[in-house]
Amino acid sequence: MTYRRLTTVLGMAAASASVLVLGTAPAQAASNIFDAYNAISSPSAKTEFAEDGELLSALDLKRDGHGVAAQWRYNSSSATHSYYHGGGYATVGKWNLSFAEGTTLQIRACLQDTSSGTPYSCGGWEYARA
Repeated sequence: MTYRRLTTVLGMAAASASVLVLGTAPAQAASNIFDAYNAISSPSAKTEFAEDGELLSALDLKRDGHGVAAQWRYNSSSATHSYYHGGGYATVGKWNLSFAEGTTLQIRACLQDTSSGTPYSCGGWEYARA
């Protein structure tokens, strides 16, 4: 009788442990968010790139009547890709991009007045990773 009780207790403990292990969701890695501004002091535009989901964002930080542009390029490439956002102060434009995992790119923030305009007052290039 003692043997039977011991095996029952051990069996229940093993079943409980397996439920605990199987029921636990795996931890997810934190996503890096890379950012760039068009100026060091008193910036009016910000670009963000989220590693998880590869989301590029342009944020308008000032009530100045200018739109903003988020730009990206492959690491030190001469080809620049620009996304205009003219929604106004305190708004965000977002674009879902697609890169191979581990791709290194550069981002920067600029001002731009219309969708057909030319970006200007751009900040320096900042590194980001997909």
